[in-house]
Amino acid sequence: MQINVAEELKSIGKTTDRHLEENLEPISFGGNKLVFTMPLSVDVRSSFDGEGFSVSGVLSSELLMHCTKCNKEFKQGFNIDFSERFIKASEEEADEAECYPFFGETLELDKMILDLLVLNAPVYGLCKPDCKGLCPVCGCDLNLMQCSCSRTVKNANFASLEELAQLLNNEEEV
Repeated sequence: MQINVAEELKSIGKTTDRHLEENLEPISFGGNKLVFTMPLSVDVRSSFDGEGFSVSGVLSSELLMHCTKCNKEFKQGFNIDFSERFIKASEEEADEAECYPFFGETLELDKMILDLLVLNAPVYGLCKPDCKGLCPVCGCDLNLMQCSCSRTVKNANFASLEELAQLLNNEEEV
Protein backbone atom coordinates (compact mmCIF):
# COMPACT_ATOMS: atom_id res chain seq x y z
CA MET A 1 0.00 0.00 0.00
CA GLN A 2 1.46 3.36 -0.97
CA ILE A 3 0.52 6.99 -1.34
CA ASN A 4 1.83 9.49 -3.86
CA VAL A 5 3.06 12.64 -2.09
CA ALA A 6 4.26 14.66 -5.09
CA GLU A 7 1.86 17.54 -4.33
CA GLU A 8 2.80 17.71 -0.63
CA LEU A 9 6.51 17.85 -1.52
CA LYS A 10 5.83 21.05 -3.51
CA SER A 11 4.02 22.87 -0.70
CA ILE A 12 5.32 22.64 2.86
CA GLY A 13 2.55 22.36 5.43
CA LYS A 14 -0.09 21.05 3.04
CA THR A 15 -2.21 18.35 4.67
CA THR A 16 -3.91 15.65 2.63
CA ASP A 17 -6.53 13.12 3.75
CA ARG A 18 -6.88 9.80 1.97
CA HIS A 19 -8.88 6.60 2.30
CA LEU A 20 -7.22 3.36 1.14
CA GLU A 21 -8.43 -0.24 1.14
CA GLU A 22 -6.63 -3.46 0.40
CA ASN A 23 -7.35 -7.17 0.72
CA LEU A 24 -4.63 -8.75 2.84
CA GLU A 25 -3.42 -12.32 2.88
CA PRO A 26 -3.17 -13.96 6.34
CA ILE A 27 -0.19 -12.73 8.37
CA SER A 28 1.75 -15.21 10.55
CA PHE A 29 4.04 -14.12 13.37
CA GLY A 30 5.22 -15.60 16.67
CA GLY A 31 2.92 -18.61 16.44
CA ASN A 32 -0.11 -16.40 15.78
CA LYS A 33 -2.00 -15.89 12.55
CA LEU A 34 -4.13 -12.91 11.54
CA VAL A 35 -6.84 -13.95 9.05
CA PHE A 36 -8.77 -11.01 7.60
CA THR A 37 -12.47 -11.42 6.76
CA MET A 38 -12.76 -8.03 5.06
CA PRO A 39 -10.37 -5.55 3.39
CA LEU A 40 -8.02 -3.51 5.56
CA SER A 41 -9.24 0.08 5.59
CA VAL A 42 -6.73 2.90 6.15
CA ASP A 43 -7.81 6.48 6.77
CA VAL A 44 -4.60 8.49 6.60
CA ARG A 45 -3.67 12.16 6.95
CA SER A 46 -0.22 13.24 5.77
CA SER A 47 1.63 16.54 5.84
CA PHE A 48 5.15 17.56 4.79
CA ASP A 49 7.21 19.85 7.04
CA GLY A 50 10.23 20.26 4.78
CA GLU A 51 12.21 17.38 6.31
CA GLY A 52 9.70 14.56 6.42
CA PHE A 53 6.08 13.52 6.63
CA SER A 54 3.85 13.25 9.65
CA VAL A 55 1.38 10.47 8.95
CA SER A 56 -1.57 9.70 11.21
CA GLY A 57 -4.84 7.87 10.94
CA VAL A 58 -6.73 4.68 11.68
CA LEU A 59 -6.39 1.09 10.44
CA SER A 60 -9.57 -0.97 10.63
CA SER A 61 -10.72 -4.39 9.55
CA GLU A 62 -12.19 -7.61 10.88
CA LEU A 63 -10.35 -10.78 11.90
CA LEU A 64 -11.39 -14.43 12.02
CA MET A 65 -10.43 -15.63 15.49
CA HIS A 66 -10.77 -18.68 17.73
CA CYS A 67 -12.24 -18.30 21.20
CA THR A 68 -9.59 -18.95 23.85
CA LYS A 69 -12.10 -20.83 26.02
CA CYS A 70 -14.26 -22.91 23.64
CA ASN A 71 -12.22 -22.75 20.39
CA LYS A 72 -15.21 -21.61 18.27
CA GLU A 73 -14.50 -19.37 15.30
CA PHE A 74 -15.83 -15.83 15.52
CA LYS A 75 -15.23 -12.48 13.84
CA GLN A 76 -13.87 -9.48 15.69
CA GLY A 77 -13.45 -5.99 14.32
CA PHE A 78 -10.60 -3.70 15.32
CA ASN A 79 -9.42 -0.10 14.96
CA ILE A 80 -5.79 0.92 15.42
CA ASP A 81 -4.94 4.61 15.75
CA PHE A 82 -1.47 5.57 14.56
CA SER A 83 0.85 8.54 14.28
CA GLU A 84 4.15 7.90 12.52
CA ARG A 85 6.98 9.78 10.84
CA PHE A 86 8.57 9.23 7.42
CA ILE A 87 11.90 10.87 6.58
CA LYS A 88 13.94 11.03 3.39
CA ALA A 89 16.80 8.82 4.49
CA SER A 90 18.39 5.43 4.13
CA GLU A 91 16.77 2.57 6.04
CA GLU A 92 19.64 2.60 8.59
CA GLU A 93 19.22 6.33 9.26
CA ALA A 94 15.46 5.94 9.53
CA ASP A 95 15.86 3.05 12.00
CA GLU A 96 18.15 5.17 14.17
CA ALA A 97 15.62 8.03 14.13
CA GLU A 98 12.76 5.56 14.83
CA CYS A 99 11.05 6.64 11.61
CA TYR A 100 10.16 5.04 8.31
CA PRO A 101 12.16 5.98 5.19
CA PHE A 102 10.66 7.36 2.01
CA PHE A 103 12.20 7.68 -1.42
CA GLY A 104 11.10 9.85 -4.30
CA GLU A 105 7.45 10.89 -4.33
CA THR A 106 5.95 7.80 -2.70
CA LEU A 107 5.36 6.73 0.89
CA GLU A 108 5.44 2.94 1.17
CA LEU A 109 3.04 2.10 4.00
CA ASP A 110 3.43 -1.70 4.01
CA LYS A 111 6.14 -1.95 6.71
CA MET A 112 4.34 0.57 8.93
CA ILE A 113 1.04 -1.31 8.54
CA LEU A 114 2.68 -4.67 9.27
CA ASP A 115 4.37 -3.24 12.38
CA LEU A 116 1.08 -1.76 13.59
CA LEU A 117 -0.82 -5.02 13.01
CA VAL A 118 1.77 -7.20 14.73
CA LEU A 119 1.97 -4.88 17.74
CA ASN A 120 -1.71 -3.96 18.11
CA ALA A 121 -4.12 -6.36 16.42
CA PRO A 122 -5.99 -8.70 18.76
CA VAL A 123 -4.72 -12.28 18.64
CA TYR A 124 -6.76 -13.70 21.53
CA GLY A 125 -10.39 -13.18 22.35
CA LEU A 126 -13.65 -14.63 23.58
CA CYS A 127 -16.59 -15.49 21.34
CA LYS A 128 -18.81 -13.80 23.95
CA PRO A 129 -18.03 -12.21 27.32
CA ASP A 130 -19.71 -14.99 29.30
CA CYS A 131 -18.22 -17.95 27.39
CA LYS A 132 -18.11 -21.01 29.68
CA GLY A 133 -15.47 -22.84 27.64
CA LEU A 134 -14.89 -26.57 27.39
CA CYS A 135 -15.09 -29.13 30.18
CA PRO A 136 -11.47 -29.95 31.13
CA VAL A 137 -12.46 -33.60 31.74
CA CYS A 138 -14.66 -34.66 28.80
CA GLY A 139 -14.22 -31.69 26.42
CA CYS A 140 -17.90 -30.89 25.88
CA ASP A 141 -18.83 -27.29 25.06
CA LEU A 142 -20.32 -25.94 28.30
CA ASN A 143 -22.10 -23.20 26.34
CA LEU A 144 -24.25 -25.87 24.66
CA MET A 145 -24.72 -28.47 27.41
CA GLN A 146 -23.81 -29.42 30.95
CA CYS A 147 -21.87 -32.57 31.69
CA SER A 148 -21.71 -34.67 34.86
CA CYS A 149 -17.93 -34.50 35.23
CA SER A 150 -16.41 -33.44 38.54
CA ARG A 151 -14.52 -30.23 37.90
CA THR A 152 -12.86 -29.63 41.23
CA VAL A 153 -9.47 -28.28 40.32
CA LYS A 154 -6.60 -29.03 42.66
CA ASN A 155 -3.88 -26.44 42.98
CA ALA A 156 -0.55 -28.10 42.14
CA ASN A 157 1.27 -25.54 44.29
CA PHE A 158 -0.29 -27.03 47.43
CA ALA A 159 -0.16 -30.73 46.45
CA SER A 160 2.68 -31.47 48.90
CA LEU A 161 0.81 -29.83 51.76
CA GLU A 162 -2.31 -31.82 50.90
CA GLU A 163 -0.30 -35.07 51.06
CA LEU A 164 1.18 -34.03 54.42
CA ALA A 165 -2.30 -33.28 55.78
CA GLN A 166 -3.50 -36.73 54.67
CA LEU A 167 -0.50 -38.38 56.39
CA LEU A 168 -1.18 -36.48 59.61
CA ASN A 169 -4.87 -37.45 59.48
CA ASN A 170 -3.93 -41.11 58.95
CA GLU A 171 -1.56 -41.06 61.98
CA GLU A 172 -4.27 -39.56 64.20
CA GLU A 173 -6.67 -42.34 63.22
CA VAL A 174 -4.17 -45.08 64.19
